[in-house]
Amino acid sequence: MRKAFLALAAVIIALLVALITFNQQPKYADVSMPQSDYRHLKQSREDIQSFVHALNQFDYTKPKTMTAIEQQADQVIKHNSKNLSNSDAQALRDAFYGSQGIVTIVQTAKKGHYNIDASVASRFHDRFDTIIMMSVNAINKSSAQRADIVTQMKKDLNIEADIYKIGAKNEE
Repeated sequence: MRKAFLALAAVIIALLVALITFNQQPKYADVSMPQSDYRHLKQSREDIQSFVHALNQFDYTKPKTMTAIEQQADQVIKHNSKNLSNSDAQALRDAFYGSQGIVTIVQTAKKGHYNIDASVASRFHDRFDTIIMMSVNAINKSSAQRADIVTQMKKDLNIEADIYKIGAKNEE
């Protein structure tokens, strides 16, 4: 009887541990968030990485590369805009398609028949900061938590190094 009671207690404890582990909210940058926000953040990171990859592939002589950049930009905008205020959604669109937006700059390079060199790539820094900030704004409204998430996302994405590589690739 005693062995059965101990076995039952062990099973109950194991189930409680499994339940607690299963119900924990995911963390990113030491910020707990609902599973849906975590999935949104993960998707935003993947979308931004895909956009950077498309930028890296840009060649003004190949129209498909410009199309890929525009499609990836549209994906980031679509994925994040629905959860943003009108002004934040506009800031996100401007980071891509504004007069000094990334896609606009690349479109100018295509029309001018040149690839993205270091001087062109250096103009992307502020736009990527805006893109990352708006992607985080789409899931988290707490400014203190948002700052932590943005900082971690910048580290994870390592955009600065990618921008440098894109520019350096075409300096040769």
